[in-house]
Amino acid sequence: MRSAKILIALGFVVVAVLLQTTVFQHFHPFGYAPALGVLAVIAVGRLVDAEPALFVAFTGGFVQDLLGGAPLGLWASSLTVVAFVTFKVRDREIAGPIAVLAGVFGLSILGLLTFAVLGTLFGQSIINRPGFLGHLIVPAALNTMLAYPVFWAAQVLLRPSERTWVA
Repeated sequence: MRSAKILIALGFVVVAVLLQTTVFQHFHPFGYAPALGVLAVIAVGRLVDAEPALFVAFTGGFVQDLLGGAPLGLWASSLTVVAFVTFKVRDREIAGPIAVLAGVFGLSILGLLTFAVLGTLFGQSIINRPGFLGHLIVPAALNTMLAYPVFWAAQVLLRPSERTWVA
């Protein structure tokens, strides 16, 4: 894979993380914000090889840890897990919009739950907070609603010559 494509993928994830940690830090309708970093990692994981996807996910998660105030490594580990699972299941995915949306919802839950479990193990007590399930389900649902625009943007940036039903 060309290094230019890896840099574009990294830029795509970093922009999503920047939007999540700046814009959605202050503007969050209904008290919740989408997990744009997770969604961008899913979009990139569908389009690039395994090693670049893991590199992009870890680096994007590390940037999110630095900007979001979480202990270093929590988001990096969570996004790396999401990238790994996305890469493993992408060839098995059933074509169709409903299956892709269900996959986005499940992978978003996986990323947020991994962050919560790791955070709890390292003393953040995320799982014990009131409304914990809402902080899993609502951002995952928001990711599901934003999936097709984000997938389209990733497809245009990373594979502009290929046209599928997503782009």
